[in-house]
Amino acid sequence: MSKIMKTKYCSFKTGNLSEGCKLCVKGRKSVLFITGICPKKCFYCPISEIKKDKDVIYINELKTSKFKEISNEIDLCSSKGVGITGGDPLARISRTCRFIIKLKQKYGADFHIHLYTSLVLASEKKLKQLYDSGLDEIRFHPDLESEKFWNKASLFKKFNWDVGMEIPILPGLYDNTKRLILFVKDKVDFINLNELEYSDNDTYNERNYRVKDSLSYAIKGSLNLGKKLLNLCDKEGIPCHLCTAKLKDSVQLKNRMDLRLKNVKKWYDIISEDGNLIRGVIYPIKPTGTKEEYLKKVNLNSLRRSNGKIKYKTELDKSKKRILINPITLLNNVDYFKKKGLVPAIVKEYPTSDQFELEVDFL
Repeated sequence: MSKIMKTKYCSFKTGNLSEGCKLCVKGRKSVLFITGICPKKCFYCPISEIKKDKDVIYINELKTSKFKEISNEIDLCSSKGVGITGGDPLARISRTCRFIIKLKQKYGADFHIHLYTSLVLASEKKLKQLYDSGLDEIRFHPDLESEKFWNKASLFKKFNWDVGMEIPILPGLYDNTKRLILFVKDKVDFINLNELEYSDNDTYNERNYRVKDSLSYAIKGSLNLGKKLLNLCDKEGIPCHLCTAKLKDSVQLKNRMDLRLKNVKKWYDIISEDGNLIRGVIYPIKPTGTKEEYLKKVNLNSLRRSNGKIKYKTELDKSKKRILINPITLLNNVDYFKKKGLVPAIVKEYPTSDQFELEVDFL
């Protein structure tokens, strides 16, 4: 009898989810991007150009190399663990281990850390370094079209951690993927299958990959093939999670942002129906020049005080060169701010560290 189930997170599974997945789907994992350096050149790589092949560090949307900023972002997201990704974290093994040790020291042994790597750089020595640092779960990503490094999969079970294989579902490669699953079934504790999403490169066009509808970046045929492979895992008794594009984009990310929203919401913010921030924003006419030059242009006291009393409560956002104010207060006093030579707007933005603006409505 089939044990395949649809989860409440818009995904499918047979057997139990890994501990990393249990936390991820609830938005309880922050993403520690440890480096963009990688020995592989996968055509389906989803990494953006600002990260790809660059030795940079991000925690969620924040670029940083400071542990204090990393831990602050983890706290703001109420995370109970991190997923370490890249690039390939093994390309910067010392850095990776250093951050694992620091995270375990700060948050304790129960703070769950999982990591993604290719097989190319895997060695018993490097895996021991990760294990000794305190890594809880490791997921390797073999090449679906070449068996060159497959034998390295046997290295991971030499250590007492959770081992998984995580791969994208590439339409047209059922036989290859089936062969790989059968090859690793006694070498892993679980398998994750990821619905393929569109990436703007020529290889997608050469393979005739197309999105399944106008509202999605998911590739047509990937999910159906994933269900077929999930049946194979069910038959072979391998715990398997079929992670859909909807889970990643509409559930996992939203859950993390909802948790962050509770911690970053300020007195001037209104929460939109879709869980984003609505803010009153005041810009100078020409927000140019250095931050110091900009701040000299903004006479904040003229907005705050009238006859020695506080007139409008505001907050200066130095990082984005703007003044933040309650949207209702702004709407009720648009003419006043315009007379000051400023530009008022209602802004809708993500509750993320980069405060990504979704809508800007100038008044």
